[in-house]
This record gives sequence, C-alpha cells and structure tokens, in this order.
Amino acid sequence: MVAALMFCLVLQGQQVVVQGGPPPKPVPRDAPSTLPDTPQARMVREYLDAFNSGNETRFMKAQEDLMSAETLAKRPADQRAKMYARMKADFGTLTIKRVAATPEQIRAVVPDKDGNEAIIAFDFEPKSPHKIKSISIDISGVQR
Repeated sequence: MVAALMFCLVLQGQQVVVQGGPPPKPVPRDAPSTLPDTPQARMVREYLDAFNSGNETRFMKAQEDLMSAETLAKRPADQRAKMYARMKADFGTLTIKRVAATPEQIRAVVPDKDGNEAIIAFDFEPKSPHKIKSISIDISGVQR
C-alpha cells in the first residue's frame, strides 16, 4: 500500500508510530479551496461532514460506509474511535484550505486548532464505488 495510515499516538509522553508510510506529496499553493465534483470527493465530503458533526456514532457509521472492508479490518472499531477522539481534540473541525485531487488520491491542507497546517490524504480503490483504502496525515510537508 503506497500511502498507509500514518497516525501517531502519545503514550506516557512518548510518540509512538502506530502505522507509517511515506508522507503525501505537498498540495500546491495555488490549488483550489473546494473539492471537485467526483465520486471520490463526495466520499471525502461525507467523511469530513461526519467528522465535523462531533458525533462519534455518526463518524463510525461513515467509516463503515466509506472505507474498504480491508482497511476497516486493519484497525478495530475501538481503536478507530480512539483515533477519532484524538483527531477531534487536535483539529476540532476539518476545514479545507486547498486541495489537490486525482482519481486515486485527494490531498487537502487542513489547519489544526492552533492554526498549524497538515495534509490529510485519502487514497481510493481503483474500481467503483472507489471506497477509501487509506488515510494519512502529515504535518511536515505543507507548502507555505
């Protein structure tokens, strides 16, 4: 898998990489601030809407609907719920500042609660319905 889930957890003051992979490519500074009108972008919009709702049950249901079975099998629901709580605490609301999209991947620059920018990348299955096969977050490769 080219871009695996890349999330970090802080446990007892130590940073632990749960699963890693190469960081996503930067999003160009002149990229649009809106998602395109594609099936993949509609999945990202649904994911963001569920995340931003603040409702863990809604978010977990969205994951079940939007992500591939293989991806869901890699991380049990309780771990995904913990990751949601962690991301919600760090980001609050996921708001796209700019986005780069291809049929295989959508990369969006999103600020955290403190205004620091991150790239969240969604990789998709090649066949319809193009479910999300991985999500990665990188805080180091943002073009300013």
